[in-house]
Amino acid sequence: MSEPRTVARLIDVGERVLDDSTHLFEDHDSRSDAQELLAMCMGVDVDDLDDDDEPSRRVRERFLSLIARRAAGEPFPFLTGYIEFWGLELRVRPGAFVPRPSSELTVARALKRIRRRRAPVVVDLATGAGPIAMAIASELPNADVWGADIQDEGLQLARYNARRLGIRNVHFRRGDLWDALPARLRGTVDLMTGHIPYVPKDELDDLPSEVRDFEPVDTLTDWTKGGLSLIERALNEAPQWLRPGGWVLLELSDDLGTKVRRLARKAGLADHGVAMDDDRLSIVVESRLEDADGAAAGRRRSPRD
Repeated sequence: MSEPRTVARLIDVGERVLDDSTHLFEDHDSRSDAQELLAMCMGVDVDDLDDDDEPSRRVRERFLSLIARRAAGEPFPFLTGYIEFWGLELRVRPGAFVPRPSSELTVARALKRIRRRRAPVVVDLATGAGPIAMAIASELPNADVWGADIQDEGLQLARYNARRLGIRNVHFRRGDLWDALPARLRGTVDLMTGHIPYVPKDELDDLPSEVRDFEPVDTLTDWTKGGLSLIERALNEAPQWLRPGGWVLLELSDDLGTKVRRLARKAGLADHGVAMDDDRLSIVVESRLEDADGAAAGRRRSPRD
């Protein structure tokens, strides 16, 4: 087979190599990845790619090198240096959990729950590089948003991106879940979000290498057999921090929804069901600390409440 020289041939080859990779999630869009990488190498927008153009040898070699790295499992944002999340261009680098587009569901549900509150206090536990916290803060400039994580690498990146984007109403603190927050926030939190590690330790080897080999392992698991100890702690302590009527939104895989809803009810929170997007890549379990006029804690709600 002759060396691919045109844009069309390069994209076809890139797509085929990525499709054949066993190191990536099955639902990845190989053609889109190839187009974006080639456009980046050529210094043009994807919409400006012309099938008949012949990039220089240097561009072709760089593109094929990036395709090989991606096929080996390297996360796409590491190749480009950024990811777009909720319309924000976030710089990324190895050492911090890569923001997931699926987490935009958490942002959408959070905004639905608190948009009418005048000056809400929002906490994002296990914030990582802070995509959820920054997205909410950018949408609600009157909100007081806090991101907490135990890993320095992610927090450094979160602070850098917040400064670069001019998001001034978000604060990032290091610490273990709720312990990272100032005590004055107790009883004032309107909403807590969390993409908290939940992978059981025995299932780490089953993850695609783009996660297993490139994400900091402590951002994936709590090292327990069940994987839910950190989520359980966050739920059990939530009533001390939430104001009456405050929400808890937890992002996780769809096979854990029933267990986490049970943990939320056990912690004294009212069950408000599960939200999911069309891709069903993840779900958001929603619960609430009911106020005096609300339903009793533990009351079941419809999955789409």
